[in-house]
Parts: sequence; structure tokens; C-alpha cells
Amino acid sequence: MSAKPPSTSLRARLRMQIRDRIKHLQITDAQAAARLGFSPSQMSKLRADQDIFSLDRLIDAGARIGVAMRLSAARPYRRR
Repeated sequence: MSAKPPSTSLRARLRMQIRDRIKHLQITDAQAAARLGFSPSQMSKLRADQDIFSLDRLIDAGARIGVAMRLSAARPYRRR
């Protein structure tokens, strides 16, 4: 059994933020797909929360509809 990569949870959170932004904008799926650069079938997969998009693709799509993102990195814990 392998652990999920950290990007899995980042992608899930970003998909949720994009769906919330679409709802806030009160636009149709067709309008959202056009603005996000998604096909209608990809829009359906976003709505169904399917993990098919790369993190890069979600970042670019989110930026197109005003989802602000911030990434921070921390130095790993070191034992002394």
C-alpha cells in the first residue's frame, strides 16, 4: 500500500476552490468551461471531483476565474 503524494490533497483543495468560485460567479458550466479552458467533458469531471487534472492545469484554470493562490514551503525538521 503506497501513500498518496502530497499533490493529491493540493489538487483536491484547488478543485473545491474552483467549484466554489464558479458558484459564486453564478455562471453556467458552459461559461465556466470556456473561461477555464476546459472541454465540456472536463468540466463534468471537475464537477464530479475526479482527480484528472495536473496541479499546473488547476493553478492556471483557477487564475483565469480569480482564484488567488499562495504557496509556501517550510524547511524540513532536523534532529540535533
